[in-house]
Amino acid sequence: MDSRQARAVRPVALLTDFGLSDPYVGQMRGVLARLAPAAQVLDLTHGVAPFNLPQAAYFLAASAPHFPEDTVFVAVVDPGVGTDRRIVALERRGQIFLAPDNGLLGLILTGPEPVRAFDLTPDALALGRSSATFQGRDLMAPLAARLALGETPAVLGLAMDPSGLERGSWSSPAPGQNRVMAHVLHVDRFGNCALNLRENAAVPAQGLRLLLPAPKPLRRVRTYADLDQGEIGLLSGSQGFLELALYMGSAARSLGINPGAELTLAWD
Repeated sequence: MDSRQARAVRPVALLTDFGLSDPYVGQMRGVLARLAPAAQVLDLTHGVAPFNLPQAAYFLAASAPHFPEDTVFVAVVDPGVGTDRRIVALERRGQIFLAPDNGLLGLILTGPEPVRAFDLTPDALALGRSSATFQGRDLMAPLAARLALGETPAVLGLAMDPSGLERGSWSSPAPGQNRVMAHVLHVDRFGNCALNLRENAAVPAQGLRLLLPAPKPLRRVRTYADLDQGEIGLLSGSQGFLELALYMGSAARSLGINPGAELTLAWD
């Protein structure tokens, strides 16, 4: 392969809940190295909590803008592996997102940018014998290799209406009169609680309070250091979503909430 061809090969980014103590990630990378040796393989993360679709969706949506515009993302958090759930691909701004149709793509689907969707299940199954419990290696990695080498989702699959794809209730907040119900998508190692509210969500700075899980005043701030000792604040985090934070402390621990918790924010 000459240098011009090498430059045309898309990078592949992997996101899984496999961890690194088992050979699963290495085997997926091995398939990609065998089928698309010129493709750069990047690891977004393999530390998604097992089966945690909201966290995986958050990592994917928050990270995609920081990757090359032609990246093929392979997202494998798949509690329904081997069942009749679909394998699908989304195209958005030149990037391709390959994943099971189980809600993992929910935050990409509810984002502000248009997407095109394709059902790749028939082509995936045509690849032949595969393990019913490791289709990330046997079906999705080979599909990703083909996409990296220049085939398109339109060639590999059937166009479909994106509205027919699965998305969890956690993928969109539920607005009300002077309030919004939100979900905690992720709690980071500092105890900051990332919400399913985009940073441009219509949440005012004044008169803000938390109703659930417990009544508590909130202050909209720009930085963690703007908060007083012991004060819970709401700010635009670095990942493009609003988060609850406690300066030099854990907001999650202080509020007694975990990933997946439902919160209600209200304002005057």
